[in-house]
Amino acid sequence: MAQDRSEAKLPYTDKDVARVLGQLIRDPALLKVLGGWILPRLVHWLPGFVSWLIRRNLSKRFNGISTIAEFQTIVRDYVEQLVDETITGFEVIGLEALDPDQGYLFLSNHRDIAGDSMLLNLALHRAGLPTVYIAVGDNLIEQTFATDLMRLNKSFFINRTSENPRQVYRDLTGSSSFIRDSIAAGDSVWLAQSEGRAKNAIDKTDESVLKMLQLSDRKMPLSEKVAQLNIVPLCLSYEFDPLDVSKAIELGEIAKAGHYQKQPGEDLVNLAKGLSGEKGRVQLTFGQRLNDDFASTDALAAAIDKQILAGTQLYPINYWAAKRVDPSFEHPALAEISTQQADGYQRRFMACPDSYRSFWLEIYANPVARVMSQRV
Repeated sequence: MAQDRSEAKLPYTDKDVARVLGQLIRDPALLKVLGGWILPRLVHWLPGFVSWLIRRNLSKRFNGISTIAEFQTIVRDYVEQLVDETITGFEVIGLEALDPDQGYLFLSNHRDIAGDSMLLNLALHRAGLPTVYIAVGDNLIEQTFATDLMRLNKSFFINRTSENPRQVYRDLTGSSSFIRDSIAAGDSVWLAQSEGRAKNAIDKTDESVLKMLQLSDRKMPLSEKVAQLNIVPLCLSYEFDPLDVSKAIELGEIAKAGHYQKQPGEDLVNLAKGLSGEKGRVQLTFGQRLNDDFASTDALAAAIDKQILAGTQLYPINYWAAKRVDPSFEHPALAEISTQQADGYQRRFMACPDSYRSFWLEIYANPVARVMSQRV
């Protein structure tokens, strides 16, 4: 029986786990991707054997798994390994202020397709707290196995691709209701502050996201809706962006041609690169729960932006880039950058094609100007 359209965009539940895992370990597309990732040399010569080997290992790993919680416990093992390999230091600030019996809406800046929510879930799981439901754009629904994995990891999909206004409205209303009902039940939700990643590293809340949250209770005053959702701004600060060159090229193309045409499967490729690439240090900062009497979504957006900026951590490469953008820029942190560090930043910079390097610099420099303007 085919799933209802709206149901197909919701997270899987425990009753789905065994069936979906059974499908995944036999999915040729997933086995091919894993083979190319885990055994890239051998898969070229013996693709059938590699697929069989991975399928056997997955069968053993997932044997007896029947709940989302059990699946996420296994996922955590891989996440911990990924963090060890790609992050030199992961600091979490403000987690202790959360009520473990309360559901929250974490309105977050968005720098990495999967890494942002992954690191939030890791921080919560390490602290023995429930993981979050994750809002994901339906532009990522490209491969069945990827969609299944995301839904097993408590993701639900926001309509960003339909050209039918009525369908978009129905789907967004459904997403709004799902968020409201989840929080009312004591579960938390991660939602980006704007559609898509902030590729230029300028974190600003899109009012349309806040208006979407109101669709489930259109007559409810904004301040009541904010209180109902227990909104907590969330900020992630990455020392290095594994996709800095890709983002610079996209920003450059938009500046030159007015648009950027993604290639098929590009989002999933970037998802993998973002997870596996070097990130240096990462800081995750929980803000304070919003409880003011907001008169408009504009005022609410400003309050979220203020907390996200306040939680932003600047790293030496940010100051280095700011100096390259504006030679007159001065800051005490510049004197602490060693020659070895500066040489490393220069190598990263030179890896970007010449015509896009100004955009690369802005990715790292923009947070400096924004944070310093608020701290004056």
